Amino acid sequence: MERTIYHGSEYIIEKPEHLKGNPHNDYGLGFYCSTNFELAKEWAARKSGHGYVNKYTIRDDRLKILDLTKPPFDNILYWISLLMFNRTISNDIKNNYPREMEYLKTNYLINVNDYDIVIGYRADDSYFRFPEAFIRSEITIESLNTIFKSGDLGKQYVLISKKAFNLLKFVEYKEVTKESKEDYYKRKEKADKVFTELLNKDRYSKELRLRDLVIEDDRL
Repeated sequence: MERTIYHGSEYIIEKPEHLKGNPHNDYGLGFYCSTNFELAKEWAARKSGHGYVNKYTIRDDRLKILDLTKPPFDNILYWISLLMFNRTISNDIKNNYPREMEYLKTNYLINVNDYDIVIGYRADDSYFRFPEAFIRSEITIESLNTIFKSGDLGKQYVLISKKAFNLLKFVEYKEVTKESKEDYYKRKEKADKVFTELLNKDRYSKELRLRDLVIEDDRL
């Protein structure tokens, strides 16, 4: 199957390079794209209000794909584990929640280097507060599912392997304007509001939290 994907950037990128970029992104080193053109526009313009959406096609039926939005890996804890062990986390999480981190590592951490492509939710700097609040057990598993599985924050399509890069074909680019930057911050404001609402809702909730899973695991 030939799939169309988009990469929003300040630059025109006709030939993405394997093993280039930031190793502390959500899924580590990779080329981060989206199947959603509008989300790519927002990403391109989020800093300066100007950028480019690079359009590509790829035959991903030839590739091994880890899709964190579909069974058997659609449990949100698989996604959280990758996030917490790739991104730079706060000293608060490092120092005060070692049992939670060890629980995720032991039970849910996946080696993405076994795959060519990773598909999963987006948790850039604007949304990383949700996973960190989950590690602190400030929000429940249900709430975490609510915000990321609702689809509003979008999904990422990430090329990991050299084989995937070799199958990527550049099609064209489109220039974006400051309106897309405004759309990015509108989405962020909406996420901020949802975050506050979830914190308030979950303050007295008896629904499942990460600490409950850790306690149960210690009993086994």
